[in-house]
Amino acid sequence: MSGDASAWLVGDVPSAAVAGLLATLDDEERRRAARLPSAEGRRRFVIAHGATRQIVGACLGAPPAELRWKAGAHGKPELVGEWTGIHANLSHSGDRCLVAVSRDRAVGADIQRLMPGLDVVAMARRYFPESEAHEVVQAADPADTFARLWARKEAVTKAAGGRLTQVLPLPTPSDAVVELAASVYRVADVQAPDGFRSAIALAGADPFTVELNEWLP
Repeated sequence: MSGDASAWLVGDVPSAAVAGLLATLDDEERRRAARLPSAEGRRRFVIAHGATRQIVGACLGAPPAELRWKAGAHGKPELVGEWTGIHANLSHSGDRCLVAVSRDRAVGADIQRLMPGLDVVAMARRYFPESEAHEVVQAADPADTFARLWARKEAVTKAAGGRLTQVLPLPTPSDAVVELAASVYRVADVQAPDGFRSAIALAGADPFTVELNEWLP
């Protein structure tokens, strides 16, 4: 793992690999997967959480099935137990996932699928600061601009372990510092597949680099 953060894009995997990933999940993750209403939703859950276990396990030299997480005050999972020492975060949208890892700084990751039919102008006017709402309105591709801004806000929220409603009204330009609840976070766009936009945020004001990889089982 090099740089200040590493990230992995995760897509679909063969059915045989899904069975192997399912075997690494803990009981609660299996219960959450089973409660999902569609087979496709269950498949995507298993891929996302199984891939996260594989990635984090490789970073720590740990068996993926032995990793344990505990949810924080607002639901952000943190590693506990025998295998700790890094920060990790998972985001998924559509058929893609983004897993980010940092050794020294709390990390938040977000990937957003573009939604051309979504009324992004109305949403930006409702949730974003005036300058960003104007940016969406004036954009050549409002859905693209909206997705970029939303991904940054979600990434900051997840790095902080707070609530999205705290971050939505805050300006979030790329490669900039966002102040939240007496703490600061730096957020930056990262490369995403066609039709998606993504961002990563780390605690602290220092600039960072992201080593981006594609994960395969």
